[in-house]
Amino acid sequence: MEETRVFILTVCSVLIAVSAAYASLRLLQGYAGKSQRVRAMYTGIVIIINGCGIWGMHILGRVRSPHTDETGQNLIISSAVYAITIAFLMFLCSRIMLIMAERDQLKELAYKDALTGLLNKNGMDHFWDHCKENEQIAVLFIDLNRFKSINDRLGHHVGDLLLEAVGGKLAQFSSKGRRHIYRIGGDEFVIIAKRYSQKEAEQLAVRILEKTAKKYSLEQHNLFVSASIGITMSHGKVDRYRLLKEADIAMYNAKQLGTGRYSVYKPVSNTLNAK
Repeated sequence: MEETRVFILTVCSVLIAVSAAYASLRLLQGYAGKSQRVRAMYTGIVIIINGCGIWGMHILGRVRSPHTDETGQNLIISSAVYAITIAFLMFLCSRIMLIMAERDQLKELAYKDALTGLLNKNGMDHFWDHCKENEQIAVLFIDLNRFKSINDRLGHHVGDLLLEAVGGKLAQFSSKGRRHIYRIGGDEFVIIAKRYSQKEAEQLAVRILEKTAKKYSLEQHNLFVSASIGITMSHGKVDRYRLLKEADIAMYNAKQLGTGRYSVYKPVSNTLNAK
């Protein structure tokens, strides 16, 4: 029974040290860039947190070993040990948080397009790999009209600026958990909308066309750019390759209708296939 009590008190003491270290570290992370008054306030709070942590550990130490002599020297030594423990845990937490931040940064570099800030093809593959088997999905394949001629005539730098501007427009349609936007290469973008009906997908396409079809002023060049959008819907089991192919076919159908149009993929009947 005594061993259990000592173990519980030791665990509580460690938890107090971890909590004090983590809280202090989080406050110190927001230290840079603050005014002198705010920095002084943060410093005071960190001192109070660590003081409370040391005091709490000291109280638990007294409960754990009630017969220990409470001389001034012993009190100083025990307080120093508790302070060193908190400092060590702060260092350990900072290293862990740094490793996690570096991991998140590498993940962002792997999944995000450097030019537009949108998710890239790797990000889209990650979505498909974690997509539910029978998820109701609308796929919108977006292609910019006249982009190749603009890129060839004015240079890749202007083309990149145009892609960056269009990417910023498309990013406004992102919705966490429902709509995911990807740049999969060149001037091709894909939007995957979860739990969307065909009517909602068409309404989204209209809004995208209205938002992206405009004049872009890029390095003294006034460029009017529109897009063509192909739409397809999942039916039953999600097949990424079929959906992307159908959306791509629908996009080329939209181009044939004229600039700034969208088209919904219509499956070819068995009778037509036989012909």
